[in-house]
Order: sequence, then structure tokens, then C-alpha cells
Amino acid sequence: MSTIEELKRVWDTNQETAQAYKRYDHETLGSIIKSRTKKNMKKSMQYFWGALFLQILVYALLSHVVIKYGGDTKTLSSGIAGIILYLPFTILLMKKFKQMAIVKPVHANSGRPLYQYVLQQRALLQSFYSFKKGYELLLVPLSTGIGVFLTFKLFVPGGVEENPMGAIITFLISLISMIASVRLENRKSFEQPIHEFSQLLNEFKTEE
Repeated sequence: MSTIEELKRVWDTNQETAQAYKRYDHETLGSIIKSRTKKNMKKSMQYFWGALFLQILVYALLSHVVIKYGGDTKTLSSGIAGIILYLPFTILLMKKFKQMAIVKPVHANSGRPLYQYVLQQRALLQSFYSFKKGYELLLVPLSTGIGVFLTFKLFVPGGVEENPMGAIITFLISLISMIASVRLENRKSFEQPIHEFSQLLNEFKTEE
């Protein structure tokens, strides 16, 4: 039968092993959390750069229309309206994603700084997504209408006035395509990352 000293040595060894495993477990969990957070951030940042490029392209095209065809009042007004329509979206896009880019996880033994980092990233992404969904209710139909009007005005003889049916059909097809594209984009770049962030936060709570 083991002596008391031998039992104490076994106990101490088991305690050290358990503590080492606990430290390893927290370090591993932290690495996994950071990796998954970075993966979801990458999806959102890909959306940011793509959206920024498209908006710069829209501004360039509308500016070209305003400068070249600004002698016509309707064309000038439509071009300026399109630029003004996109400005709030662009400003908030740059503001929110700049905040997300500069936030870094704080290295510490506790998991709480990393938890706060994930929580903040989810909050920033959710905030912009909420604004995006609401603003797109205005942005998508109006920008589609402006695009159809300018296309018919500049390239179709008689414009919208003499081709109402063609303009309506073009508008509806463009609008449906835009809505489908936006929904796919929202699912990939916002809904999935937000869901992943929520799962990560739940895992933190489970580990505590």
C-alpha cells in the first residue's frame, strides 16, 4: 500500500498536469478564436473593398455624365441626385470598417480581452448591417431608377418619355437583379460572419 508521502507526490503530479492542461486549453482556445475571428473579418473586408471600388466607379460615371451632358437640366439633376444618394452610404461604410480594422485583440492571460474584441467586432458589423438594410430600401430602387433614366436619356432615342414600356421592363429586371445580388451579398458578408461571432461569444461563456 502506498505511503502518505507517495500519495502526496501523486496528488502534486496530477495537480501540475491538470494546471498545465488548463493553460494549454486556454491558449489553444484563444488561437482558435483568433483564427475564426480573422476568417470572418476577412469576409467583411472583402465586401468593404468591393463595395468601395463599385462606389468609386459610380461616382466616376455620374461625374462624367454631369460634366459631359450637364447642359441638359434633367440629366444634370439626375447625375447630382445619384451622387448625393450614395454619399451617406459611402461615409458610414468607411467609418465603420475603419473602426473594425483598427481594433486589435488585447493579449492577456484572461480570455476576457479577446471576448471583448469579438463582442466589439460583432457590434460594429451589426451596426453597419442594420444601417445597410434600412438604407438599401431607398438606395436600390432610386439608384436603379436613376440608372435606367440616364441610360434611356443618353442612348435610346426619345428617352423614357417615348419608350415607357421598355423603361419599365428594364427597371423591373434591373431591380430584381439588384435585390437578388444584395441578398446574396448580405448573407455572405454580414449574416454568416455575425452568426459566427455570436457562436464564438457563446463558446466563451461555455468555457467560463
